[in-house]
Amino acid sequence: MAKNICIIGGSGFVGRSVMRQALMAGYQVRVACRHPEKARYLLVAGVSDLCKADICSGKGLKEAVAGMDGVINLVGLLFERGCYTFDAAHVHGTRNILKACEALGVQRYLHMSALGASGQSESAYGRSKHAAEKLVRDSPLDWTIMRPSVIFGQEDDFFNKLDVMSRFLPVFPVIAGNTRFQPVWVEDVARAFVQSMGSMTSVGQSYDLGGPTSYTFHTLVDVLLAHKQRTRLCLPVPNAIAGMLAKVLQFLPVPPLTPDQLTMLQSDNVVDGDTPFPVCFGSPSSVESVLPRYINGVQAKRLQQQLNINRKSYRKL
Repeated sequence: MAKNICIIGGSGFVGRSVMRQALMAGYQVRVACRHPEKARYLLVAGVSDLCKADICSGKGLKEAVAGMDGVINLVGLLFERGCYTFDAAHVHGTRNILKACEALGVQRYLHMSALGASGQSESAYGRSKHAAEKLVRDSPLDWTIMRPSVIFGQEDDFFNKLDVMSRFLPVFPVIAGNTRFQPVWVEDVARAFVQSMGSMTSVGQSYDLGGPTSYTFHTLVDVLLAHKQRTRLCLPVPNAIAGMLAKVLQFLPVPPLTPDQLTMLQSDNVVDGDTPFPVCFGSPSSVESVLPRYINGVQAKRLQQQLNINRKSYRKL
């Protein structure tokens, strides 16, 4: 069983949950990321080591995986900037990690992909995720692939973004309101990763991860507004207008919408079949049971304390 693991991209939203659960399961965890100086609070949470690595260039990867029993790759881009393109991060980055693992004899490898990744996808994101999956499947490593739908939870980019928009906009624009999603809680995704790391039955397997219920995007907006006790006029945005908005918004430092994201929004993101979450990893939590625990300030703070990830505790040292 792997005891020393490296989480590449471990300082991100999903990575923090995977890290916490891995520590609770008894693993020694090293986190590799591009800016470890911004993630030093993770040392307080129990991480044994932080190291600098860039999967696009390959710099620092051999040092990151050296001495590890297993590696988890969670790196994923939502939009492209400069040299950090979907192909650079998802495809070439994955190739660089696999080569580093092979060179240093690290056999166990877990990979974060995405539900809907396909070589026929109209989205560059979806095609790059599919190409990365193929590299993983063709590698000689003991691999496992996770393909989640939209991931939600503390500090997510989904409900929190909708929350901010609904706070300041009296009229809420709804783009692709009929597209269906199957949001899965970040802690359920993390559990799947951590349990897979210690299970040989997951080797060579690809798992689709979804929550217990699928929703239209419009319904998810309604769910958020109900929890926030806000009344907003939801205005459907025609695709043509959304396309023009995306072309402008893509140039913002952190764009709320890009043309490629709009393309992805045109296709349902749900798990095929009657079992949205693998039974071997337990039962997934619903949006309704989790959202109230973090979407409001006091409850969010309590949940963060429960997860033992508190940046302020490090700053006070």
